[in-house]
Amino acid sequence: MQVLWSLFDSTIGARQAQMLALLLVFLPILFFAYWGVKRGARLPLRPLAAFAALRGLFARAVETGQPVHLSLGTTGVGDQFTADTVAALNVLEYLAERGAVSAAPPLVTLAHPTALPVAQDVLRRVYRQSGVAEEYDPTRARLLAPDPLCFSTPRPDAFPYAVGAMRLLTQQKLVANVMIGRFGDEFLLMGEAGAQHGLTQIGGTSAPEVLPFVSATMTHALIGEEIYAGGAYLLNKTTHLGSLFAQDIMRGILVAGVIGIVLLRTLGLL
Repeated sequence: MQVLWSLFDSTIGARQAQMLALLLVFLPILFFAYWGVKRGARLPLRPLAAFAALRGLFARAVETGQPVHLSLGTTGVGDQFTADTVAALNVLEYLAERGAVSAAPPLVTLAHPTALPVAQDVLRRVYRQSGVAEEYDPTRARLLAPDPLCFSTPRPDAFPYAVGAMRLLTQQKLVANVMIGRFGDEFLLMGEAGAQHGLTQIGGTSAPEVLPFVSATMTHALIGEEIYAGGAYLLNKTTHLGSLFAQDIMRGILVAGVIGIVLLRTLGLL
């Protein structure tokens, strides 16, 4: 085992070897969870108030005739924060499905040009699958104040986008403000604008330094990794449910392993 570990360390590095080991443990769990869900297994999901509130937004949107605003964050597709953008796109797909059948399409804003065609494609695909392709409006997804250097930096200056989004939140009649994706300090500006306008706000991000702003301004907050669970909670997709179940199992294994190592070292057995 020591020889094998030394070989990995000299070729791909110790950290990469650890990640590879975790991946090799996770993959069989993922396949088992996906197979179980596909065969009809019902997995218990702990209640998340934010996703429950999302399901109730469109009844209010139809009653008032006002759209839901969704911010996809300030990053795009193809960078290190792609997973955060994909999490927001899952929420967009859910909102678009409800909007296509209720004539209350969401209003989407974003800051990175690479996210714009993806968001428009999600809207177009949902409307086509719902049989109302003629009602698709590409202007429902709007690119606000992109940084001219956004393609050369992992995360562009997002404050111009925040200013544009704040103006929309205060001047457009909206039923709710949803903010999911990768954000920085601009989250507080946008969240405060929505709060002062009296909007129901649902949002979250994976950036630890932004979580205090999420808790302070959102009516229903998604904390950290909870944003990635939208596909399972909202869309009920087999792959998302299986992945979520596998992650819960893997988390339990890691916690049990840490506790076991601590006990063994405390007893002097390791």
